[in-house]
Order: sequence, then C-alpha cells, then structure tokens
Amino acid sequence: MESDSGLIRYRIVAQRTDPAHPGASVVTNYTYARSVEEAVAKVRRAKEKPDGLYGDQGLYRVVEAVEESPQSEARQLQAARGRFLAAVMDAAVAALDDQSASARPELVGVLSEFFFDTVFTRAIVSPDSGEEHSQLYARDGQVLSRLLLAHLAHHGLDLVEAEARRPRDDEDSEAPAELIEQVLAVCEQHYAAVTGTSSEQWDREPARELVDVALRTVRMTKRETYPQALEAYLHEHRARLERLWRRYGPGGMFAGELVLIALPGFLVLCERIETSPLWLEGIWAKHGQEETALERLQNSWLYHTSEDGR
Repeated sequence: MESDSGLIRYRIVAQRTDPAHPGASVVTNYTYARSVEEAVAKVRRAKEKPDGLYGDQGLYRVVEAVEESPQSEARQLQAARGRFLAAVMDAAVAALDDQSASARPELVGVLSEFFFDTVFTRAIVSPDSGEEHSQLYARDGQVLSRLLLAHLAHHGLDLVEAEARRPRDDEDSEAPAELIEQVLAVCEQHYAAVTGTSSEQWDREPARELVDVALRTVRMTKRETYPQALEAYLHEHRARLERLWRRYGPGGMFAGELVLIALPGFLVLCERIETSPLWLEGIWAKHGQEETALERLQNSWLYHTSEDGR
C-alpha cells in the first residue's frame, strides 16, 4: 500500500548471522520508501544503532525486501499464473511428443482467464460441481493439454511441429565441449562489459559447469544456433543485467546475496530461467546443484531488475 505522501510500504526481513546470538533468528520490519534500496537503508539506519534491534553491525543481514502494494501483488499473481501456464504448456507439448515450447509471455494474457476460470476454478477448486468437471479433475495432464491446444487454435496460436523431436531419454544430454566453450565465451564477453572485471578475476571451471548444466535444457535442434541466440538475448537485456550487478555485485545494497553472480556462467542461467524454467529446475536439482542459489537468482532476475528498482 502507499502512504499519503506517495511512499510505498516495504517489508524488510533480516536473518541472524550468528547462531549463538540469543536474539530472534529472523527479524521483520516495515517502512515506507520510494524504492527497495531506500527502504533497506532506512531500516538499517534505524536498527543498526548501538542500542538498536540489530545491535552490532553485521549481526543480522537482509535476506528479503518485498514491496507490499496492489501492484506488487498483481505482479506476483501474474508470475504464479505464468508458472502454472508453463507447466500446462509442457504437458501439452509432451502429449504431442514434442517438447519444443513453454508458455511465452505474450500468451499469458490470452490464456490466464481461460485456465483460471475453466481449469482452476471449475476443475480443481470445485471438482464435484458436475459430472463433466469431476471427470476433468480425475484425469491427468492429457485433458488439460487438449483443452490448451484447442484454445490456442481458437486464437490462431497453433503450436508449430518441431523439425526434429527430442527423444524422451535424451532430456539430459551433455553438450559438446566445443559448444560449451562457445557459450562460455559469449558469457565472458558480456560479463566483462557489465561488471568491468577481467578473466583474471574469474574461476572458469565453475563457470563452465554452469554452462554445461544450462545447455542440457537446450533442445538438440537449437544447440547449433544457441550461441547466437544467447548473444542476442544478453544484448537485449544489457540494462537489466547492469541493474542486477549494481544491486547484487560487490558494493551493491545486497552484495553477497547471489552467489552465482560471481561467475560469468550465470548469464546463460538468466536466459534459461525465462525460456525453460521448469526444465532448468529439474536438471539443476538432478545434478546436485544448490537449489537455493538458483531460486534466488530466478527471483532477482525476474522481479528485481525493473527500471524503477522494484
């Protein structure tokens, strides 16, 4: 919500850094500010005084700063709908034995009303509201897939059959070493431009590992041209990347919160987060990567890189 002066209300959550400290493990404060950075700064100034709640500086660290406004709630709801639609789209293309698509942003507005009225409200929330809906509730993604395809066709958004189908047992195939190096080189070039750092400051092996994991979510038919596609994506989102670095890089308000940002390979993860989020999450967990690290990068990249800093 907004105050009379037009300031936005923020919820600031800090976590105790020293387990031996007798204070609360998590501390939540609320404040009004013009941006999330200003909100965090206000809370820190008020609470890190010698007699303040935080006590000694560094005893607590901010782990979450959330805007509490109707606009923020709307964005979170839209994001939740997008994730739901991505899951259903994956089921749809799987039913066609072609996993080439996921819910694109331009489809969200078209499909949201259909899914949340027909599928969610009638089929999931009220499964006993009639024989037809009860049958829909009892059946699996195949029914939802057919509904989706019919709806897409109605709006002139038919799925295009892939030139080559990716075998189901080939969902986690390792990319060629040459492709990994090409993609890593693209990441390093843009990383240097965004961060002002050089290759002497990077650890290439962990960065290469990130690229390897990310490329496992790129279809075989798209791998040959993926370096060019990634190049275009990073160029298009250069301003967002710079905002992300200013916020989470060294010297930023949230420095140290995103461990992956220290590696050039995180840039390919940003592209995969928007293109194949569910597939990436599955591959990431399968290969024993730290799930929290990916989750924090995902949230920051999707929701904390707007021009107004919210």
